[in-house]
Amino acid sequence: MYYVKQLLIAMIVLFGGNQIVQAHAIWIESNPVGIKNQSHTIRVYYGEYATGEIEKTKDWYSDLNQLKLNLVDSENKVELKLTDKGDYLEASFVPAKDGIYQIFVSHPAKELGGTTRYEFLAQSQIQVGKDAGYAAIPLAAHFIFQNKIFKTNDVVEIQLLRGNSPVADKEVLVMSPNGWSKNYKTDSQGKIKAEAIWAGTYVIENSHMADQSGNWNDKTYNKNWQGLTASFQVK
Repeated sequence: MYYVKQLLIAMIVLFGGNQIVQAHAIWIESNPVGIKNQSHTIRVYYGEYATGEIEKTKDWYSDLNQLKLNLVDSENKVELKLTDKGDYLEASFVPAKDGIYQIFVSHPAKELGGTTRYEFLAQSQIQVGKDAGYAAIPLAAHFIFQNKIFKTNDVVEIQLLRGNSPVADKEVLVMSPNGWSKNYKTDSQGKIKAEAIWAGTYVIENSHMADQSGNWNDKTYNKNWQGLTASFQVK
């Protein structure tokens, strides 16, 4: 079954361009609010959130199930130990001080899709206490939005940046927990405003394809794709 799935992925990438990256992504789920000296759990999933499809870790594309989950705060950067739970990878940490903790993944898949290199990015942010101690998230692209649990019918303002620059006129896909999803286009400041109509976890995604040539694991590629996700909660 795994071989068949990998063959289908290769065929879709070869004949369908970037369709596969629009269908599957990794994302992080975690409570955005933590408590000092209490264990905080983080989960990493792979699949198609919009349709409720969560892949078993043994079926994740290429070597994605070997990804590294990193934590950075105002002073340190550490790798969190992941445990394979079958449907997701799980980690936990105990925040020792108040402040903002950035959780992120940046994983280029070992295998090329045709002549395209795929890089999977995911982020999450955890606020502990009221301290605003903050560290920039070391990703090629990232989202910025309020770090809190939103209420139903809130409007969530989200900004997309590449480096420190807003990314204008690009699509951000917002996926709700009940299967509803919508593409928004960023304004001149890289911002969108999304409606949080239902309770649950929302996943947001942006894909970026660039003409880029290089050698990856002894194979030549001429395009580089980056898929970025984040999530927020609504109650």
